Amino acid sequence: MKATGVCPKCGSDSIARVPGHQDETSIIVDWGGYFTSAPVARYVCCACGYVESYIESPEDLKRIRRKFKLYTPQKETKTP
Repeated sequence: MKATGVCPKCGSDSIARVPGHQDETSIIVDWGGYFTSAPVARYVCCACGYVESYIESPEDLKRIRRKFKLYTPQKETKTP
């Protein structure tokens, strides 16, 4: 939705951007003597309610990558 302005679930172009703030929805990235967090902006489809969340600051993305382990999906194993 952020890139296209169109909801991938229902196809609506009625998209609202909810800016990120330093609040309970932020991701804590450093305690270094004071609270530091990365605000999470949300894009909401006003037709169906689908939501996408983004960290929009390149610097915040770098700090998150340094603090958190990168996710590697586990391959499913089939059981006979």
